[in-house]
Amino acid sequence: MVEKVKLKGITKSRSNPYHVPQRQWRKWSPKAREVFNELFSTMVQNQYAFLHPQQDRISKRMWRTTAWNAAWIAADAAN
Repeated sequence: MVEKVKLKGITKSRSNPYHVPQRQWRKWSPKAREVFNELFSTMVQNQYAFLHPQQDRISKRMWRTTAWNAAWIAADAAN
């Protein structure tokens, strides 16, 4: 017997909710797009999980840039 579990915050969509430029979005495979969406979403919502415990909190704007860059690199690697 297999128990089905639904996780909140997991995006299975390969849509472009974070408005990556279409020129780049088309270059990525569906899996790479999913990697971008998942990593960006996770990092933006969980800054504390990626910083050293003694690190001061980073502004929302600066953290979104960091998350964007990491997600982009991950999507390129997954492509």
